[in-house]
Amino acid sequence: MKRIFLSLACAAALATPVHAEDSALLIPPRDGWPLANPMAAAEIAPPPFSLPTERGVNPAYVAGLPGLHQGLETFDDFDRRSLKHDSVLIRQSRVENGEVVIPPGGLAYLEDSWGGEVALRGEKVPILGRTATYIDYDMTVVMQKDVTIPAGQAVAVGGTVYHYYASIGHEQMVNHTLHVRTISGLDWEWAFGSPAFSTTEPNWWGNSFAQLYNQGKLREMSREALVFDWLAGVRMDRMTYAETEVFKGLAAPGDAWTMGGQTLRVAAVDEAAGTATVELVEGGAVVAAKTLGPVLSDRLIEDHDARKALVFEHGDVVAFLSPWPAAFEGGKVSLKVYGDAFAFDYGADFARDPRFAVWPVTCPTGHAFGFMLTNKQEIRLKPGQSVDGPEGYFKVVVNSVEGDHVTSWHVEDRQGNRSADLGGPQIANVDLVLGQGRVTGQSIFKDLGRVLLARSYGTQVALETLARPEGGVAPAPAAAPMTASVVPVPAGAPLSPALLLTLAVAVIASGAIGYELARRRRG
Repeated sequence: MKRIFLSLACAAALATPVHAEDSALLIPPRDGWPLANPMAAAEIAPPPFSLPTERGVNPAYVAGLPGLHQGLETFDDFDRRSLKHDSVLIRQSRVENGEVVIPPGGLAYLEDSWGGEVALRGEKVPILGRTATYIDYDMTVVMQKDVTIPAGQAVAVGGTVYHYYASIGHEQMVNHTLHVRTISGLDWEWAFGSPAFSTTEPNWWGNSFAQLYNQGKLREMSREALVFDWLAGVRMDRMTYAETEVFKGLAAPGDAWTMGGQTLRVAAVDEAAGTATVELVEGGAVVAAKTLGPVLSDRLIEDHDARKALVFEHGDVVAFLSPWPAAFEGGKVSLKVYGDAFAFDYGADFARDPRFAVWPVTCPTGHAFGFMLTNKQEIRLKPGQSVDGPEGYFKVVVNSVEGDHVTSWHVEDRQGNRSADLGGPQIANVDLVLGQGRVTGQSIFKDLGRVLLARSYGTQVALETLARPEGGVAPAPAAAPMTASVVPVPAGAPLSPALLLTLAVAVIASGAIGYELARRRRG
């Protein structure tokens, strides 16, 4: 097979075709278990700017806006708490002929969940101001063979991004580190660590890795490149939601629920066999039927076949046999029924606003981590113009452009709440990181936090300087002693916008770090 080399400018890897027998290379979680997900039948190109090398250039940082959720608490049917965040990214924008240009895929909205979203548990998910129930998913494993990743570069395999992050030397020894991310930029280091490889430290590091179904086998390693025999990554092909909760509880044979011109009824319950049959009736005829069950509890929710055995889906009607806390009781089945169901398919148009494509995001074992919406066409903005995000949920506004610089621009929510002015005489684009979610508040901040803070502080000082009399320069705050944990402020002294911004970001960062430390202690 031909080895594929990635040039430093290449944004995606080519791959040798994968055959069905390649599934035998993957390692299941236990001996004797089948693979939890099928192998992908075909490649689907990832969204633009999926690689960390394609991030925004010197982006502005906005912690949030009142109309965009940050840390919204949601719950599933079993009172499991989850925090949801609205995040916005702008990548690789530029000024061209007096206009701001955002390339296709450069503007992205993220439903940026702090924790994994679990199927079959009735978890509530915010979608651009509405609330839906997350029902089920379809995930596949993508494999590429003979892949080379140059140092500092990255490649997308399905919905997984592999980034050759660093080579660490120890005198005569060296190990090479791979970061594993999602297409949205979520870095799995917080959950699984980072795979490391070494030829000089074989007792410490090997030449293969398995992070659930993100797996790979290394053939060659050097400071210049990592060469893999094969790499496998997961891809969330479909996520199913529903807007209307019709019924949840114990149901007996004959129970029925009407949704529009359709009626779902329980045709039979066999508690001994662990099954129940449901039928969908329309116009007096059964148009769909399925026997649900039995429950394979040790393989839920990750296993595709075990999960699909519990789910009925036809058109916009979906129902499932709920295995928790008990699937059956007293000859009745634990059933949940929903109407107005819809799905997000990987790379498909976002139905409510087809200017955008939708990209479900997944954990390598099956927990969902929200979804991403990206613009399909190039966006060009003259001074005084704006562009709406999906469904008008937010807006990017360009106020003025001078030469090659965006001297004034901002982002605002649906209610008209605006960010600070993000432009300035030194700003050459409208690249942006907005939000405090797992991607924007942790993964990106880990790598770019210093850049984001310097950019935000520098812009604020530049704007304050412009507002002063000619020749005046906004003073920088005096450096605090290294041992000081609190910076004293003279009584009655006003806080400048720059200092307020710095304090706000510090509070956000400390809160996020505290939450993560507490989570790890609980885990």
